Amino acid sequence: MLSQDCFSYTMKVIYESTGTARELAPLAVRLYFGGCAHGCLYCHGPQTERQRRAAFINHARLRQEVLIHLKSNAQRLRGDDREILVSFGSDPYQPLEMHFQTTRQAIQILIDNELRVVILTKGGMRAARDFDLLGTYDRCRFGTTVVFTNQADASRWEPNAPPVADRIQAIHQANGRGIKTWVCLQPVIYPEQALELIQELHPVVGHWKLGMLNYRKLPRPVNWMKFRKDARDLLDLLGANYYFNEDLKEL
Repeated sequence: MLSQDCFSYTMKVIYESTGTARELAPLAVRLYFGGCAHGCLYCHGPQTERQRRAAFINHARLRQEVLIHLKSNAQRLRGDDREILVSFGSDPYQPLEMHFQTTRQAIQILIDNELRVVILTKGGMRAARDFDLLGTYDRCRFGTTVVFTNQADASRWEPNAPPVADRIQAIHQANGRGIKTWVCLQPVIYPEQALELIQELHPVVGHWKLGMLNYRKLPRPVNWMKFRKDARDLLDLLGANYYFNEDLKEL
């Protein structure tokens, strides 16, 4: 429940995205801050927050009174047609969410104000808890980040995130409930696994976003020009809707 405390100001928790984040959605909201428990090695969050990686993983916490400010922000934006990403910089379905249910309440606030909701998570079936909300609202999309088919690779690069199979199950279930789906295939680390994911998941994915690894050295060299061509050829063959991030476009 939202408290009725009075504030002399309203924090701007729905903000305009900048840089690479704008390729995901023009607006974003961040419900948790200080870190993300999933501990992905390719995450740029520690650099952004100027934290050591161990601190970033262990210090994720709820933003104080975020829902009160979100409600005020959403009322001011009521009916705005721009998509709002939930959330950038910290996963909306990391373990903390199962206790606080902040993401669920945030989704309801955005729905109540007729705003467009875009979920991006590695939380897998944790997110299925909220499919009852998303499944009855047309102005929303549910997305997951998945970049591996090999779980051993996923466990190495995404040590605390739910298994790949769990995320894939969530996408299947969302699609089965009539929720618009998308996959963030970024960063591509092993091109062959990225192509396998496209081939496997295309029947249940409405949109793909693909991008390169920019924040860490790759385990082996990648011919990005070849990957871009192979990915485009496959996506076109499948009749898929897709977007290449600027890093891939500008090769």
